[in-house]
Amino acid sequence: MNDKPDRKQEILQAAIACFNELGIEATSIDAIRTRSGASVGSIYHHFGNKEGIVAYLFLNGLDDYWQRLLAALQQAADAEAGVRAMVSCYVEWVLTSQDLARFIFQARTLVSRSAQGEQLLQKNKENLRAALGYFKPWLERGELRQLPPELYWALIVGPAQEYCRAWLSGRVKADPRSLIVPLADAAWRAVGG
Repeated sequence: MNDKPDRKQEILQAAIACFNELGIEATSIDAIRTRSGASVGSIYHHFGNKEGIVAYLFLNGLDDYWQRLLAALQQAADAEAGVRAMVSCYVEWVLTSQDLARFIFQARTLVSRSAQGEQLLQKNKENLRAALGYFKPWLERGELRQLPPELYWALIVGPAQEYCRAWLSGRVKADPRSLIVPLADAAWRAVGG
């Protein structure tokens, strides 16, 4: 196969555009081929099928987000800074990756039910465990309330995630970046010790 070095990225960018414009179910390999200029053979060579493209985009998009989040938590000096970093990091990731974030919101259920569903579950558990690892000293010092581990994510990032989802769909207009402080304040009130 005589692909250009960036052919894989061209296919992925075309796929995101098609998925966001047409919906995942309505997008065909031919639509991705037409938009990317790649051959059908090249698409199948890189991803196997449409479900392979969906899984690749989804899992790699989440990896990008989690890398940013864990790096931000590593810089946090205390629990409040960590909570605020989680909110800020999420909002900034959505704003800098709008097409990918829009796609991830619509693909979650599909990927969860796919052959890659177990891989997604494992990655999410590992990433959440790593993030909560930063919380341990904060909990021991009483900087955070003692809550079930899975509740921290919902209370800290959940409201920002819901607002960003509404913003990406056009249901709300205020730029999420302008709301980082009130979202982070609410998150801190919910979990702060």
